[in-house]
Amino acid sequence: KRKPKALSGGQRQRVAIGRAIVRGPEVFLFDEPLSNLDAELRVDMRVEIARLHKDIGATMIYVTHDQVEAMTLADKIVVLRAGHIEQVGSPMELYANPDNKFVAGFIGSPSMNFVEGLASSGAVVVPAFGNKAFKTDVALPSEGTPVTVGIRPQDITIAASETGAEVDLTEQLGGVAYTYLICPTGERVVVETKGIEAPASGARVLPSLAEDALFLFDPETEKRLR
Repeated sequence: KRKPKALSGGQRQRVAIGRAIVRGPEVFLFDEPLSNLDAELRVDMRVEIARLHKDIGATMIYVTHDQVEAMTLADKIVVLRAGHIEQVGSPMELYANPDNKFVAGFIGSPSMNFVEGLASSGAVVVPAFGNKAFKTDVALPSEGTPVTVGIRPQDITIAASETGAEVDLTEQLGGVAYTYLICPTGERVVVETKGIEAPASGARVLPSLAEDALFLFDPETEKRLR
């Protein structure tokens, strides 16, 4: 009962989607269709678009800056930066096997942590984690050469300690908490923990991680070391 100018931005977007659907096109182009919606409605519409794609079966090209939308809606993701294609693949291919630092940082929420490491013989030394050496089968540059080490927040575990990293703050989200650490090197990392207990600001914790959880990148080219 209202004209388009009387609708909110989110309502206009939903009307536009409906008008496109009834035309029965072979290809849809969605350019950030959920950007003007509030958080709750954005989730509902994301699910609705996934259902529409399943029911209609048409090709949908979906442009978004939101990696959650990309991961949950896509059969195939094309990651673009400055007009260049960085990587193409399924959501889990890009998540588990990124080609470069940009893709690794974009896919995943919270995003991947990046700290400095040093190449050693068959291992990478990470100063932020107490100069611990992590063995690797990756082809590394000459010994002592800097490398960028990527670690996902859920691959880091923390334990109470008198030394180590300092807890900057903790975001408690119920069953999951995000703890922001300041490492002895001054580098900052985010740790994802389960449960309702999380360390308080100012506490000291000792972070640790599994050797197979590391992603290694060239600091200059940002390409993945394999």
